[in-house]
This record gives sequence, structure tokens and C-alpha cells, in this order.
Amino acid sequence: MSDSVLIVDSDTEHQAILMQLFLDYGFEAVGVSTYEEARKLLKSFVPSILILDLKSPKMKALDFCRELRMESNNWTPMILLSSKDDELEAVLGLELGADDYLLKPVRGKELLARVKSIIRRSKICCNDQGEQTPNPTNKKLVNGDLLLDPDHFMLYKNNKPVDLTRKEYELLYYLFVNRGKALLRSQLLKELAGEEVDLDERIIDVFISRIRNKIEPSRRNPVYVKTVRNIGYMMKDFSSEKVKSI
Repeated sequence: MSDSVLIVDSDTEHQAILMQLFLDYGFEAVGVSTYEEARKLLKSFVPSILILDLKSPKMKALDFCRELRMESNNWTPMILLSSKDDELEAVLGLELGADDYLLKPVRGKELLARVKSIIRRSKICCNDQGEQTPNPTNKKLVNGDLLLDPDHFMLYKNNKPVDLTRKEYELLYYLFVNRGKALLRSQLLKELAGEEVDLDERIIDVFISRIRNKIEPSRRNPVYVKTVRNIGYMMKDFSSEKVKSI
């Protein structure tokens, strides 16, 4: 069965160009001009990925993203498109649960590469409805008072669930499995945004700050995620083993 894409773009000419691009590469492509149309369509149609143009208009796009993620618990992969090189807008979109961000004019091959990469990652951890599928290792990861459950995309601190966005979880998971290692911001950004990276590395600092707010006993004296000066960040390893599993 072919992967499918739902494009939300008020510019019908640009929408048609994107649709033809995906059709040419074997995707099923559906385009709508408003978020009201998208909401109605999603009641009966489950796309492999969503592409939202932030000018359609911008705040409605971000509200739509927030509504899907926070209210409907819909984690269909999502890419945002924008004509403005605005770092804060990119951070906000990613924080609301978007999987990636591209600036227009969009290069067709780059967009296709990112879409394929995101869909591939999504199929590894989730089905098309955004529900978690079993992790082949079926093992939980423990570090200090933190327990990461890959099977259910969950983090627990002192046996209590910690609410993370998808991007926060992915970044924390990468730190978790590489604990004890100093990681460059560029490495973390690649994990966050995929192979094609055009976001500022300082976005990582924003995500680390949000993660610390949720897991650290003290913001001023982080216990888990340490800053490595002039390099990036490292998760402290609380055990003598590389990864402790239960």
C-alpha cells in the first residue's frame, strides 16, 4: 500500500505543485486549502504524513498542530513549511509536536527525502494512527530515578509518569542510550531534525532547558543532563553498565 500525504496550503497553485511532486514518486496525495477541511477529512482519512504551510495562516497552523497533538492525541508525522527564516517560529512548531521544519522555496528532493525519513522512523515506533507498537527489545532503560519505557513511549521519574512531547522524548532517548558520552549540539540536532538540517543549533538549548524543567530536582544544579562546556551535553551515567535493562 502506498504512503499518503495530506497537504494543507491556501495557495492552490503551490498546493498543486506539491501534490504532483508526491504523485510522481508513488505517493497518494490529497490537498485542502483550510484547516476546517483538514479536520473533517481526518475523521475518515489517515495519511502517512501531514504537510502544513504556516502562512495558511500561521497561527491557525500552529493551533491545528496543538489541537492534534495535545487535544486529540494524534501523532501523525508532520512537516511545517514557512517562507520566513524565523528561529522562534521553528522552535514553537517543533515544541508543539511537529516532526520537521522547512523553509520555502522548498526543494523537491529535499522535501521527499525528509518525508521518507520521517515516515520510516514513524513506522519503527508507531503505526499510522500514532499508537505505539512493541519494541523488539522489550526492555526498559533505567538511570538513577529515571525509567524510560520504549514500548510505550513513556518516561517515569520515581515511578511517576513525566509528560514529554515527541521531540523531547526522542532527544532524551538519544541522551539516555549514549549516557556518559559528551554529545555535540550538531549530533543532537541531527537526531532531532533528521539528515537534512537547516535549524540553528541553539534550538537544542531550548529543548534541553524544557527537558530539565521536567526531570531535574534543581534547574541551577542539573543532576541528569550536564552541560559540557564548548561541546554540548551529556547525560550522567548512574550505573557502571552502559545500559541497565529490566
